[in-house]
Amino acid sequence: MGVQFWWFYDVIVVAAILVCVFITIKKGIMKAAVAFVGYALSIAIAFSFSTSITDSIYSKTVRESNIKKINQTLSEGDFLDDLIKYIENLGYNVSVDRRQLESICFEGTEIDTKLYKYLNNINGRKVDEESAFLSKLHEGYASLVNTLVSKQLSLYSAEYATEKVRTNPKEFVHFLPLLQDPDNTKPAAQFIVDTYLEAPYISQIKLTVMIVLLIFFVLMTIFIETAAGRNSHMEPSFVAHSISGIIGLFKGFVIIVMVAVMIRLYVVLGSNKMLFFNHEAIDKTYIFKYFYNFIKDM
Repeated sequence: MGVQFWWFYDVIVVAAILVCVFITIKKGIMKAAVAFVGYALSIAIAFSFSTSITDSIYSKTVRESNIKKINQTLSEGDFLDDLIKYIENLGYNVSVDRRQLESICFEGTEIDTKLYKYLNNINGRKVDEESAFLSKLHEGYASLVNTLVSKQLSLYSAEYATEKVRTNPKEFVHFLPLLQDPDNTKPAAQFIVDTYLEAPYISQIKLTVMIVLLIFFVLMTIFIETAAGRNSHMEPSFVAHSISGIIGLFKGFVIIVMVAVMIRLYVVLGSNKMLFFNHEAIDKTYIFKYFYNFIKDM
């Protein structure tokens, strides 16, 4: 999992801040002032406009695209058949009747409880304690959703949906009645997308928009900063150096925020199980985790 490399994140933080402080002090107070305004605006614009831009992109393109992909996966497979296979492989020595399962699922009320009672009646004996059975059944829901989502969408979104099903399995049972018409699985696809996939994809788009805006305005600031103060020959002083150093510290923070956004985006586009970019390594850091958690909680 690469957890042993946790220290590298903090090294990046310290190095970025020290380099920014050194360079800013060396460039002088005039360029430092320009940098402060530019970096402050970069952060403000990126954080302020990313939400509205993200909502527009998601609602107009991404949502419908995800619905089509999930609908295609549902059309090509058979979710209830997969659920039957899962139940029959739990070791209860039962053979689930498809029509009975459809009757329970499509009715849409107390599905889990009715399914438990049905299994107990198949061989006239109790298959398991109800709490134990429900735990296994809900894990089955989560596993099947993971498979459904991961076939055409990102691994991170599949992991997110899986955890959401585990956390609130009662919400998932509303999905099963939507499978009643095998020729029209779009309502079921819409339920999966709107209930489990909206948050991870909005996060992905927002991070992308933020990093694009940050990079653009930081590069603009660097260009203006380079041009500013060319003819300025102000005598450096302790106060000027101190102010420049503080501004350099702020620039370092902005750079680390950019790094945190890029790493978070990399995780969202992939998963939390990558070799280096994973939560376990980040959580062990002393400094970087605060930047990363700030971005993650946005």
